[in-house]
Amino acid sequence: MGVFLDACMLLSFSFVLCVTPSLASSCKLWKKFHLNEMHKPGEVVLGGLFEVHYTSVFPEWTYTSEPPQPTCTGFDTLGFRDAMTMAFAIDEINKNPDLLPNLTLGYSLYDNCGALVIGFSGALSLASGQEEQFVLQENCSGTPPVLGIVGDHYSTFSIAIANVLGLYKMPLVSYFATCSCLSDRQRFPTFFRTIPSDAFQVRAMIQILKNFGWTWVGLLVSDDDYGLHVAQSFQSDLVQSGGGCLAYLEVLPWDSNPGELQRIVNLIKTSTARVVIVFAHEIHMIELMEEVVKQNVTDRQWIASETWTSAAVLQTQYLMPYLSGTLGIAIRQGEIPGLREFLLQIKHDQNDDNKNNLVRQFWENTFQCRFDPADLVEANGVLCTGDEDIEQVDTEFLDVSNLRPEYNVYKAVYALAYALDAMLQCEPGEGAFRGHSCVTLQTLEPWQLLHYIHEVNFTTSFGDQVTFDENGDALPIYDVMNWLWLPDGRIQIQNVGEVKKSDSRGEELTLNQDKIFWNTLSKEPPRSVCSDPCPPGTRIAREKGRPECCFSCITCSEGKISNKTNSLECFSCPEDFWSSPQRDHCVPKKTEFLSYQEPLGICLTTTSLLGTFICAVVLGIFTYHRSTPIVRANNSELSFLLLLSLKLCFLCSFYFATCSCLSNRQKFPSFFRTIPSDAFQVNAVIQILKHFGWTWVGLLVTDDDYGFHVAQSFQSDLVQSGVGCLAYLEVLPWDSNSGELQRIVNMIKTSTARVVIVFAHEIHTFRLIEEVVQQNVTGRQWIASEAWATAAVLQAPSFMPYLGGTLGIAIRRGEIPGLMDFLLQIQPDKNANYGKDMVSQFWEHTFKCRFNPADWAEDEGALCTGEEDMRQAETEFLDLSNLRPEYNVYKAVYALTYALDAMLQCEPGKGPFSGNSCATLQTLAPWQLLNYLQKVNFTTPFGDQVSFDENGDALPIYDVMNWMQLPDGIVEVQYVGEVKRSAFRGEELTLDENKIFWNFKSKQPPHSVCSENCPPGTRMARKKGQPVCCFDCILCSDGKISNRTNSRECFSCPEDFWSSPQRDHCIPKKTEFLSYQEPLGICLTSTSLLGTFICAVVLGIFTYHRSTPIVRANNSELSFLLLLSLKLCFLCSLLFIGQPRLWTCQLRHAAFGISFVLCVSCILVKTMVVLAVFKASKPGGGTSLKWFSPTLQRGTVFALTCIQAAVCAVWIASASPVPYKNTQYHNDKIVYECEVGSTLGFTVLLSYIGLLAILSFMLAFLGRNLPDNFNEAKFITFSMLIFCAVWIAFIPAYINSPGKYADAVEVFAILASSFGLLVALFGPKCYIILLRPERNTKKAIMGRGITKS
Repeated sequence: MGVFLDACMLLSFSFVLCVTPSLASSCKLWKKFHLNEMHKPGEVVLGGLFEVHYTSVFPEWTYTSEPPQPTCTGFDTLGFRDAMTMAFAIDEINKNPDLLPNLTLGYSLYDNCGALVIGFSGALSLASGQEEQFVLQENCSGTPPVLGIVGDHYSTFSIAIANVLGLYKMPLVSYFATCSCLSDRQRFPTFFRTIPSDAFQVRAMIQILKNFGWTWVGLLVSDDDYGLHVAQSFQSDLVQSGGGCLAYLEVLPWDSNPGELQRIVNLIKTSTARVVIVFAHEIHMIELMEEVVKQNVTDRQWIASETWTSAAVLQTQYLMPYLSGTLGIAIRQGEIPGLREFLLQIKHDQNDDNKNNLVRQFWENTFQCRFDPADLVEANGVLCTGDEDIEQVDTEFLDVSNLRPEYNVYKAVYALAYALDAMLQCEPGEGAFRGHSCVTLQTLEPWQLLHYIHEVNFTTSFGDQVTFDENGDALPIYDVMNWLWLPDGRIQIQNVGEVKKSDSRGEELTLNQDKIFWNTLSKEPPRSVCSDPCPPGTRIAREKGRPECCFSCITCSEGKISNKTNSLECFSCPEDFWSSPQRDHCVPKKTEFLSYQEPLGICLTTTSLLGTFICAVVLGIFTYHRSTPIVRANNSELSFLLLLSLKLCFLCSFYFATCSCLSNRQKFPSFFRTIPSDAFQVNAVIQILKHFGWTWVGLLVTDDDYGFHVAQSFQSDLVQSGVGCLAYLEVLPWDSNSGELQRIVNMIKTSTARVVIVFAHEIHTFRLIEEVVQQNVTGRQWIASEAWATAAVLQAPSFMPYLGGTLGIAIRRGEIPGLMDFLLQIQPDKNANYGKDMVSQFWEHTFKCRFNPADWAEDEGALCTGEEDMRQAETEFLDLSNLRPEYNVYKAVYALTYALDAMLQCEPGKGPFSGNSCATLQTLAPWQLLNYLQKVNFTTPFGDQVSFDENGDALPIYDVMNWMQLPDGIVEVQYVGEVKRSAFRGEELTLDENKIFWNFKSKQPPHSVCSENCPPGTRMARKKGQPVCCFDCILCSDGKISNRTNSRECFSCPEDFWSSPQRDHCIPKKTEFLSYQEPLGICLTSTSLLGTFICAVVLGIFTYHRSTPIVRANNSELSFLLLLSLKLCFLCSLLFIGQPRLWTCQLRHAAFGISFVLCVSCILVKTMVVLAVFKASKPGGGTSLKWFSPTLQRGTVFALTCIQAAVCAVWIASASPVPYKNTQYHNDKIVYECEVGSTLGFTVLLSYIGLLAILSFMLAFLGRNLPDNFNEAKFITFSMLIFCAVWIAFIPAYINSPGKYADAVEVFAILASSFGLLVALFGPKCYIILLRPERNTKKAIMGRGITKS
């Protein structure tokens, strides 16, 4: 009888309700599902799960009436063809005399309607059968309802079904479930598939992206395990391959949520990513594309996963403007001979009134008619006869030219058939089971078939070999397809390549690009990059908060280069080199000196050599004629010395289920929990990281939904918060895989991340820490999830050197009065079958004994009596000081109890169910309890209020715990804070840092960053291929600063500012001009004032001696005017000194030009007068003097000066000189100078002075030999020679002098030429007036009064 009870317990899991032996040895179905189905009887039946309807309508749950089953909508003709392919394969096998010759196969096929609950119901129906009640044999034996199942279509459905059917070792062979997680033999030991896994498909996609250079793409996935696993795999593989970045990752809603679809499509429309990859099912693609059409989103390159690459439902004229050109990964195409003929034989049995019959539904959908006259309204009055000709209907059902999922179904059925055939052909004594026994049809169990499925190896009629590897996977090969829109409007899905894996070449992509149709105007592959590649000469500048593929291209600063595309840094050229104009290579620096090769150098060299030659000639002449009077006159030795010096001058440079997915009321309408969800826990951990500044952390998660959802949530929330980066993300193996654990712990050991976050269960953390101890990985700060934050099994002294100081998020602690007394009353039942119940197992474990004498050997003969004292045992069982999961269990039980109590206290006629009825204990259904559970609101003895929100979640609050080892070796997990959410403050972290124990020598929080913060004055330079937290700190270049920590860019200082030496702030640029305070300015000012003073002195001398002949000679009025003009020339040089102002800039050249013209005009007139006087002294020359009267001389000087004044006036009026801040000479200085405004005006001004000077020189040169003892023409000639020499030398010196030195050169030229004129013209006269007054007579001047001694 005990065997019978165990069997009943086993079957009652989701399937049946067992009736006790006192009533009958029978079981009845707890729930019978009304599913769309198709059956064929047989000695052995195979099950099938297919998507014949692609969506379902779920009724609203009111909890006041029994929830009706979902309604299937949207008939999928190709899904029905998949099911009929299985029927065909079984029919073909039954006709094959060589395969299962004495056995008839049958089938039971169910429609999953695109909903997990319906697919799962179908799987339970296949496993338990559909008989209302059946009698068990004494040993519970008999042939199971089905021996194996082909399906399901979706990965999520396959995961759920394989998890449950795996308990019964029932084979499940999927033809379309691609999730890579299904390759885990530990979790899914009975799962097989005839389609490659997503791991291979994802890498195939990435190869296509790399082939076309698409580095900026969007990814859309379905909201199920298939989509979530793909998203995780795609993100990690894309980063590792360096193939690009995701512009966005969006999860398509499972149900038709128009608001969410509008948001997603708008994101596609506004994103700069031109390539959109979609891993979703046909139904989700239909809903998505309807919204794409509505928003008219064109110019996108779609990449299709294998689930919709060849979906005919999407190949419509309506969608082709958007989907044509699509590239897709397709399941391998095959051929199934005879399938079309079989499909043509399909007829509905009109005697079958079952509306759930799949053939009937297909017939009514295809011919748009109804078999039941009551349904005629739906079909516009068309009644089905059953004799309609299917060949006359335009349907894709009969198109067998592109069999892909069908081919996988075909192979799956044959795989089961070959395995069954091999099992039944077993010869007694040579079997694979215990004692080399074989299996008979009467004793056949599903698990026995698994051995033979693993050994299946056959070849299809199409020539493909079918076999399974150790993970149940098939050969990985995909076709690459392209959607072509033909001119006649037809749509063709053409094969343009393949991607496959081989042992020798690995994964290989082959494409025929000439065949690919691109739906772009250019008929070329689109460009999809976030940022164009940065050419050589530029560097990448990451854009804050955006992926690595998004960057700006910054031209390298002067002196730096980058010589490759997408360079992260610009590198400084060597000392003797400089950057090329394109900044893509270094070139030798230009050497600047006054070269013999440049025009200016050639001119100056030529002039120098010419001067040297003339000096040499003159020296030769003087040497040859050294005894002549003209050479000996005035000290011939000084003349020779002057010639030599001139020569040298010329030659001179629920309680514990925390997954946030469970808050989805659509998917889990009956789920409640008394523990906060992982979404809150993840945010709590991120707040702790932010609080301590830990930006570089490792994350370990378990290989289950808990771990995957946490990983996805943690990654996205960490990026959004901007708190930090993941150094690594590792999945802890579900089983004890020592090799994988060694690899993970070695990564922890070698990583620079000092903080390790672990979202795992106790057992996985225990295995991990064992390996941590073995490798002696210390110096790590562990962050614990609530699953192990208070786990006593980990608080072992041997673990404390490693886990001491751990910070953990813990479930709220509570107290349960009376629990201790209850636990002490636990005793094993002596009448029970020891070893089977949990109490007996607990007792044996606690007291290290055995109740069964046969087991004594295991515990050295210790026999349990059942009277042992629990208080004497060393166990944590009685430690009630830290009740956390237990407190949640307590609240969960009381929640159910209060709900049940409220339901049973219902007064008839006042109930919440239909007709205001109440539920009774005899008619109680589980769904009726949900109405009351939703309204539960009570307070525990510990003072906590228990109620559930609309999602079934409890109040989100966690304790923050810290692991501390006391001096006596005891481990204490102490409370150091809490993190909670309130309506007003949001999520709030409170920590008592003084209580926290840090397991480090410094007793301070550890430092965990990938790169130290970049101080002000530097910028962050991302390290290629590494997360955003890893960077180098590059000193800002000259003229740029950063004034905050971790600046992404250095910013140029304003025009009048320059960077400080630390590059952390801008300082005013040094101003440079010819100042009165600097030595050069002082010297020039002093010289100018000295010249002015000398002019004043000479003027005083001349005034005092104005009646003497030497002053009166040659128009003394002009001499006084000349002295005045020279005085002005000296003074005008002061306008060039000091900071340029508008008035000084306007006056300096005008004053200079007018003063010098006045001066030279006087000299010119004096020269002309000298010539006229001597000409008048000759016979007949008297008339020449009448043109040079004093009035006319003054008028000539005035007229010549007015011309220059007019030039200056026009210049100032049209293009006035203005002050100018020149930043070109020096980056760190502002050179104040006067911009001439009009180069033409300046040229005319100088040219006019030069013209007058040359004219004066020429006239004076002509009169140098006039017979006068004091011939002033000689001195004028010499003064004009000095004047011209100075200003000719001025031009190249001025042009090549930067900044203030140009002003200094001009001032020097003014002073030099003024002194030259002053000394040459007035020096000899002052000499005679002051030192040789005897020569200051008319006779002496005329050459008659003085004789030379």
